[in-house]
Amino acid sequence: MEVLLNGRGLIISLIFLLLKFSTAIEIPLLVQQVPTITKQSKVQVAFPFDEYFQIECEAKGNPEPIFMWTKDDKHFNLSDPRIIVSNNSGTFKIPNEGHISHFQGKYRCFASNKLGVAMSEEIEFVVPSVPKFPKEKIDPLEVEEGDPIVLPCNPPKGLPPLHIYWMNIELEHIEQDERVYMSQKGDLYFANVEEKDSRNDYCCFAAFPRLRTIVQKMPMKLTVNSLKHAIDSSSSTEIGSQANSIKQRKPKLLLPPTESGSESSVTVLKGDTLLLECFAEGLPTPQVDWKKMGSDLPKGRETKENYGKTLKIENVSYRDKGNYRCTANNFLGTATHDFHVIVE
Repeated sequence: MEVLLNGRGLIISLIFLLLKFSTAIEIPLLVQQVPTITKQSKVQVAFPFDEYFQIECEAKGNPEPIFMWTKDDKHFNLSDPRIIVSNNSGTFKIPNEGHISHFQGKYRCFASNKLGVAMSEEIEFVVPSVPKFPKEKIDPLEVEEGDPIVLPCNPPKGLPPLHIYWMNIELEHIEQDERVYMSQKGDLYFANVEEKDSRNDYCCFAAFPRLRTIVQKMPMKLTVNSLKHAIDSSSSTEIGSQANSIKQRKPKLLLPPTESGSESSVTVLKGDTLLLECFAEGLPTPQVDWKKMGSDLPKGRETKENYGKTLKIENVSYRDKGNYRCTANNFLGTATHDFHVIVE
């Protein structure tokens, strides 16, 4: 009886060993087989500095598969003299010879033999245009000291990622702090302007590193009229005192904009990074605080950036859903906004 059990155990061990090795061994195409796609491109981007662009499709089968392609759901001719086709595969190359935009579109590869057809996933060939700011005349801005203001960037669309910088014409960065803040969209916000903010060369730069391209918006001129000068030149100290008191004010949220109300919804995918931002105008410059309603912020995964204006939570999980509140405050009052965060 013991011998039989030992023999059965040996047979079971041999079966498991054979199964283990069979998964690592490529079985030869000794019998007829329907085609199977073994390799294909995903998204292919035509960078202007590349010599050629390769769209891949490989398949196995017996008999040997024949390949055909569609582009935007229409037959694509592989005999086009402008492309180079690889032997015994569906892969082809598009040389970078000035006609690349003609090939932009969505492709599918089909490998067929007498037994059937295998279809690849959709392959998108993207030919990005060179991003440009529109030509425009930007009127100069003139405000009084203590006023809030927003300098819009409105960067052009282009292949991500996009990095935005505010600099002067000498390529020196515009200093940011609790009072001056650049939003995720790229606009430059001032909670209250000071006389030193006057300059005629506020420039928004949009950088597209994958395209090795940086584009510049036309310079903007900002003039800040000194409140002190207005008070000194006034014939009435009472009027000057009133003007000074008007400038001091409780916070008012610029981000999110007040048009969106006191609350908004944000959807984030599980595992992604959640970014929430709040910025308020006011004098003195408001401070921003964050909290999660009903529980603590997730320790170890949350950081506050941009002088506390941005709340960042990495590797979002389902337990991060809920209501988050930003509060902007100075000694004259507070302003709040609630974000209802949905995790999918």
